[in-house]
Amino acid sequence: MCRWLLENGAKVLFDPAFGLGAFYFSVKGLEAEIRFSGVEKDPTVLAHFIEESPNLDDTFSVRNVDYFSIWGEQYPAIVCNPPYMRFQNFSERQYVFPEIEKRLGQKLSGYTNIASAFLLKSLHELAPKGRLAYLMPLEFLNTGYGEVVKRQLLEKGLLKALLRLEPEGEIFPDAITSVGIILVSDDGKHDPVKFCTVQTLEQLAGGVNELPCRDVPTEVLNPSDKWLRFFDEPCDIDYNALQPLSMYGSFSRGIATGANEYFLLSRSEALDWDLPEAALYPCISRSSQIKQSFIDDGDIERLIDNDERILLVDLSLIQTEAVSEYVDFGESAGFDKRYLTRMRKPWFKLESRQPSPILFGVFSRNGFKVIRNKSQAVSLTCFHCFYPNLFGSKFIDHLFLYFVSPVGQKIMSREVRKYGGKLDKFEPRDLNNSLVPTPEWFGKLSEDMVSKNVEMVAHSGKLSQIRLFDDLITNRKTLDASFCG
Repeated sequence: MCRWLLENGAKVLFDPAFGLGAFYFSVKGLEAEIRFSGVEKDPTVLAHFIEESPNLDDTFSVRNVDYFSIWGEQYPAIVCNPPYMRFQNFSERQYVFPEIEKRLGQKLSGYTNIASAFLLKSLHELAPKGRLAYLMPLEFLNTGYGEVVKRQLLEKGLLKALLRLEPEGEIFPDAITSVGIILVSDDGKHDPVKFCTVQTLEQLAGGVNELPCRDVPTEVLNPSDKWLRFFDEPCDIDYNALQPLSMYGSFSRGIATGANEYFLLSRSEALDWDLPEAALYPCISRSSQIKQSFIDDGDIERLIDNDERILLVDLSLIQTEAVSEYVDFGESAGFDKRYLTRMRKPWFKLESRQPSPILFGVFSRNGFKVIRNKSQAVSLTCFHCFYPNLFGSKFIDHLFLYFVSPVGQKIMSREVRKYGGKLDKFEPRDLNNSLVPTPEWFGKLSEDMVSKNVEMVAHSGKLSQIRLFDDLITNRKTLDASFCG
């Protein structure tokens, strides 16, 4: 990162999140005479750095201030590893966001994390012909709040390269999100953006031009699209045969109780409280409870017989002495004061859900977890639940087979959000935007063919053998690739 900044002839580097001086030591090792300025909010951290670095001279200038408290400055070269803090913990956002919005003239999402706020401010402060290098989470490339960030990166052709670091665990062992490097240059050129995947840290020694990269023209990069897919080799998709899933219905999240330990019971616990069966109904509480891709009421009954906590109690359905006692117990234990429960009236009334015929795992690694649900069980938030519309109800098995097929998972992966440790996540909206075959394409599959393949999945679980959809990808060599760009 520092070498890339120095290539532009930078004489002064600015770091808005100085920390313990990692970039300072790096750039001084490359060019001892370079001037280094920055800010560090934590006085203890800065004092420790100064105490441990007795040979500092007048080329070093770091102030003990909050980066978001200073405005109106410009910097010819900016290098930064911003704090990794999710929006829930970004307590200062109520005064930081309005200032950024005023300067940018764009509204920020409330989900914007602190690293993205740092980047937006630095982009605003980059001097003409300046360069910027940021090391930060790449999740913003596939999220709604990242749209503003991507738009600013594209402005005037600033964005030059995005480097996805595959060995993020070596760099940040505690990272829970994907990590990457963002390279920006205000050179006025609208060059294609390089999307580079770095598989070993040694690859970084040679510079961007020696990395395996995919050049993507800026006119292809829509800020409202998901960009993580551009890191991977493209595959030739038959777009004429595809449409958004929303034509057939929609996914929604599972039931959020606000206090699973109270509302979710095993059969023995329900008997101990003498709760009536009319107040209990089966509910999948953990993804790990379901090992297979096809479940029916018999599978759920076996979980209940094994005394799994798979019975959801809705105390608003019936009033008995036992129910009143359990409500009193919940209030004495403070369950009525939880965030979600205190929003409900009465606090113990749960969301109403019907059993969903297709369950889709929220988190996954190495393939997405999809369940064909023939049982009467509902699900907590461990699964997203598909509810077909009247038109889509006759395509449930078709959609299930597509979801579990290698081709279906490749195409749908275009919408996934990627986190550290190769963890993938879907939000309901991501799934609803996913491309699936049109009714006309599904019509090419006979009912007998569909039923036989569903039966094969139900009895053998051999998902990789679902080859019904191979023709949707015309570039045959990409069928064994992990993702479709």
